[in-house]
Amino acid sequence: MGEYPCTLWTGRFSRVPVLRFHAEAVVTKDSSLRKVGERYHLSYKMVHTDSRLIRDILSAHGFQEAQANSKNVNLLWTGTHVKSYHLRNLSSFQKINHFPRSYELTRKDRLCKNIQRMQQKHGIHKFNILPQTYILPGEYQDLCNALSKDRGFWIVKPVSSSRGRGIHLINSPSQISMEENILVSKYISNPLLIQGYKFDIRLYVLVTSYEPLIIYLYEEGLTRFATVKYDQTARNMKNDFIHLTNYSVNKKSRDYVSCDDPEVEDYGNKWSMSAMLRYLRQDGTDTVALMSQIEDLITKTVISAEGSIASTCRSLIAHRGNCFELYGFDVLVDEKLKPWLLEVNLSPSLGCDAPLDLKVKASVISDMLTLIGVECRDPHQMHEKESSTPYENPIQRYTRQHSATGNGIGLQRQLSATYKSTEVLAGRRAKSAGTSSSTQGLSQEEMRILQRVREEEDRRGGFIRIFPRHDTWQLYGPFLENKTSLNYMLASQLFTDRPQANGKGVISPTLHAALYERRLEPLLSRRARPCGIHRPVSASAAQDPKEMEKEVEDPAKHKEQDGDQSCVIPSLSGNTNEQHSRFNLLVAMKEGANLSKSQARLVFSCNLQRVKSRLQTDQHLPNEDERLELVIRFLKRAASNLQQSLHISSPGRSVPLLERRRLLAKQLGDFIHFYNQETLHMAVTEERSDRQGQEVNQVDFQAFLADASESELEEVVTFYILKNKSASVFVRTENSANCRDPRRRQNSIPATRSNSEKQQPVLSNRYANCRLPVT
Repeated sequence: MGEYPCTLWTGRFSRVPVLRFHAEAVVTKDSSLRKVGERYHLSYKMVHTDSRLIRDILSAHGFQEAQANSKNVNLLWTGTHVKSYHLRNLSSFQKINHFPRSYELTRKDRLCKNIQRMQQKHGIHKFNILPQTYILPGEYQDLCNALSKDRGFWIVKPVSSSRGRGIHLINSPSQISMEENILVSKYISNPLLIQGYKFDIRLYVLVTSYEPLIIYLYEEGLTRFATVKYDQTARNMKNDFIHLTNYSVNKKSRDYVSCDDPEVEDYGNKWSMSAMLRYLRQDGTDTVALMSQIEDLITKTVISAEGSIASTCRSLIAHRGNCFELYGFDVLVDEKLKPWLLEVNLSPSLGCDAPLDLKVKASVISDMLTLIGVECRDPHQMHEKESSTPYENPIQRYTRQHSATGNGIGLQRQLSATYKSTEVLAGRRAKSAGTSSSTQGLSQEEMRILQRVREEEDRRGGFIRIFPRHDTWQLYGPFLENKTSLNYMLASQLFTDRPQANGKGVISPTLHAALYERRLEPLLSRRARPCGIHRPVSASAAQDPKEMEKEVEDPAKHKEQDGDQSCVIPSLSGNTNEQHSRFNLLVAMKEGANLSKSQARLVFSCNLQRVKSRLQTDQHLPNEDERLELVIRFLKRAASNLQQSLHISSPGRSVPLLERRRLLAKQLGDFIHFYNQETLHMAVTEERSDRQGQEVNQVDFQAFLADASESELEEVVTFYILKNKSASVFVRTENSANCRDPRRRQNSIPATRSNSEKQQPVLSNRYANCRLPVT
């Protein structure tokens, strides 16, 4: 297969190959990328759309376009809402790019009503994401009353149009035409400007499931500028090139500027979102807070329609996993850095009129197709409709099978209340499980869902899961209208610990927001990543956009750190071991390379994470009590020197061994969380100061962390201590902590330690000799 591995594995109990897509395929036309698709006779069909980009990506990976009346397809791509008979007749391996009732989000009137319903239920301040809006003709009188109080601009939009068609500004009811259903919203008159021009952001949001709800946001988007500098005077009210940011409108302006260089992302009337964020950061804007608010807006918008879409999915979708949806969110930011939702697009434009369009949209589509898991199955052999659907319990299945004779209707009515109460009890049971990491008691369907989400995380590419996430589940879980046991199950299984900066699939909110400022790698210079196909981010890169621009894809294999099965990339010949040269950090340090303080702490943190992972296993080891006692001593000593208070409890030996290990793993996870937060602050300080010596390349360093064994990490920590003759960077001494905090200086007691203790961290060589090895 050369340097392009094209298959990954999926499934907990049965290993099924899924196709991995490469964005560069649309420009390289590499024939090796077609072999998997041609071998399995993969095919697709397009309905009511003719996206050239979709055709090019699929064709470059060996897909053939099926006949219009054929049902033997792996992927059905449609530009309109899905008919119910299409959904009911899908096989388990077939994918379709829409959920039923997606118009609850994409029709402007339905979107408005859903958000207004959430405002009435939870308070306007919690769902203040849409400008004040009226739906006409029903709310015409309310609009007139509002206009009499506010003579500013209002914006008129047809409820089901796109590309800026029919949109115009008004400041009087007499200017409204009542010939069709329209929306009238308060015009945001104080937009954030860049060089005097108004702009909006097109974001790509992927939903892979509504039950349980799973939302991803792509780390790159497009910033679209108006072509005339902003002016809110009444004489320019009808100038669309000032007030509208739609590309379809502004490309007709004689002032429109296009850029022919895909690597220049901040020139002309269309920028990348990351370039816009980097520009704002240089101007002093808190872009981390801005992106956190945008994530909040997106999550609340999807949740507003989650209940109705999820209930429809249960009745129409044949198999869980058939549907996925890529939405185009249009967001406007005002001068107070508050994002406002403009609209949600059902089928966001995939036109590539400029090289930047191709780079961004090809990356979005290829990463999306990889994430959803297009199975490598011959549709001509595998198109067999299953007799039951995973959405049904046995009662529902019996009802459906007998409904054709009319015998099932009465039974459905009699048992519906019973089933509903059973579902509520299941939800309470899953909720009461708290953060337990055990999968005991889960059904086969729940196990499949959990495995699917974990595999999606491995294949996510540039997509970032914004819900459910450790912090977002706590914030938005109460807003869910479809509170099923599956949502609670997923949360209880995924979030066993606090977020960790280096954790597998769990990234702090600060790092999440920082991901959006990285520059996408050029298509022609991309190379296949082996297994960890999401782009890693370092602590220093998260704080400095210049580091993000330098950061490229991680060439190292990604290892599971929480006991999950690692995804394997086989070639067609059956060889599952891709040969890649590994960067040896210890050798580089011996040859003169230095680690920054934050890098050294990241190595130590990664080592602690390995220790925590072994504590979570059920394996019994010799001298277990002695090993656990060493971990307790380390935690008590190290936690006392954290800037943030962390209480460490010591479970006695009367506590069962497995329970002691679980408690210590939880406390060690809490320590790592706060430890990594301090490391991030240290990275910021380093960026502001001059560094000395030859530092390790950030890309090589990230590759080492992703692939290093525990012994390799310990060797690096030990060598760093010997080379610098100090271990204080890993765990600060009491003196250093007290001197930094004036509140603790009065009660500080000088610590007396031997020279040998001062030259190594609390958990370095002595811990390495007493670690919990695999016997």
